[in-house]
Amino acid sequence: MYKTAVIIGAQRSGTTYLYRILDRHPEICCAKPVKPEPKFFLDENFRNDKLLYFNTFYSHRNNSEKIFIEKSTSYYEYENAIKNILRFDKNVKLIFMLRNPVDRALSNYFFSKNNGIENRTLEEVFIKNKETPVLKKNISVNPFDYLKRGEYSHNLKMILKYISEENIKIIKSEDFFGNSAEIKSLYKFLGVDERYLPDIINEPVNSSKKEEFVPLGIRNLLEQYYKFFNKELEEITGKRFF
Repeated sequence: MYKTAVIIGAQRSGTTYLYRILDRHPEICCAKPVKPEPKFFLDENFRNDKLLYFNTFYSHRNNSEKIFIEKSTSYYEYENAIKNILRFDKNVKLIFMLRNPVDRALSNYFFSKNNGIENRTLEEVFIKNKETPVLKKNISVNPFDYLKRGEYSHNLKMILKYISEENIKIIKSEDFFGNSAEIKSLYKFLGVDERYLPDIINEPVNSSKKEEFVPLGIRNLLEQYYKFFNKELEEITGKRFF
C-alpha cells in the first residue's frame, strides 16, 4: 500500500523550494513533472484510480521509496479537491506552507504582472478594485485572487473538517528556508529518515523576476486587511504565524 502526501498550498509561498527539498530525499518520490502541477484531485471528472495516478505522475518510481508526494498549490482553495484527496487515501498527509499574507499577495500580483496576465497598477488592484483583465488563456484557478488566497484561516477551517490535525503539517515559509531543524521536522512528520540533509537548503528557487517598489500605504492597507485572518489562524492552531 502506497503512502502519500500532498503539498496543497499556498501559491507564492516557497512551495517549489519545499518540493525540491523533498525530492532530494532518497526515501521520497515526488510527482513529475513539477510543472505543470498535476492537479489530479482538482479535476471535475475525478477518477479514484490509483493505478492511473501512480503511472501518470510516478512512472519514475523504483519501489524503494516510502512515500509519494505531489505539489498542487490550488488544492487548499477547493473543498472538492480536499474531499477527493481523502477519498483517494484516508491516511494522506497534507503539507500547508504559509507565507506572510501581505508578502504573498504582493508576490502573487507581481508574478501575474511579469507573466503578462495582469495589467493593472498596485493602486488599481488593492485600492480602486478596478475590474480584472480579460484572460487570454485557460487557467484552472482565478489568478487575480490576491487577497482571498491569503485568508489562510478560512481555508484551514475547511480542511480540518475532513482531516485530523496530526495529519496536516503547517509550515511558515520564512522559518523554513535554510533551516535544517525545520526540514528534519518535516521529514519526521512524513516518516522518512530525518537524519538526511539535502545539499540545496540554501539555494533559492522560483523568485519573482521583478518586484517594483510598493508604497507604504498599500502595505499598511494589506496588513490591516489580514489582521482578522492572522488572529483567527492563531486561535485555530495555537501558534502565532504572523
